[in-house]
Amino acid sequence: MSSTNEFSRVVTIEPWPEAGIAFEVEADPAELDALARRFDLLELTMLRAAGRLDRSPDGREIWIRGRLEADGAQACVVSLEPVPATVREPVERRYRPVGEIPEQPEEAWIDPDEEEVEPLAGNRIDLGEAMAEELGLCLDPYPRAPEAEALVVDHLGPDVRLGPAEPAESPFVALRQLQEKRVR
Repeated sequence: MSSTNEFSRVVTIEPWPEAGIAFEVEADPAELDALARRFDLLELTMLRAAGRLDRSPDGREIWIRGRLEADGAQACVVSLEPVPATVREPVERRYRPVGEIPEQPEEAWIDPDEEEVEPLAGNRIDLGEAMAEELGLCLDPYPRAPEAEALVVDHLGPDVRLGPAEPAESPFVALRQLQEKRVR
């Protein structure tokens, strides 16, 4: 299996070992640089994961359970100053062979609490790519430096206020006021 992923650690799952598969993966400096570019990070200094692959009790799914750790820096969305990006998260993923995942109708109800099942084509799982995807999900989409709020307030100007917008007056209120004036 050739891979174009920045951080690829392919594990062959067939034939399946009875004891499951323990794993530890860590990105090298070139992989860290490539992942930092992929996720638009200022830097990524460490990414590692450890855990196990096990079969579900019915044998239909492969489960990944482990822990992801990463250290880096993101750019603040206000000041562009570096903001620490530290990830220490549990990881759980489920894989099922492609033909065994039921098709969902277009208007299917999606249960937000139900775990998503990843399609498994073939007899290999790329643990590195799975952990890179998990990193992307864990990163703050709008990182802010501690002083960023003060910068926003100072640079807005005297006529602009932060906070919830005042509700616009309903056009029906204006019509009612016009009617009241005519009645008098």
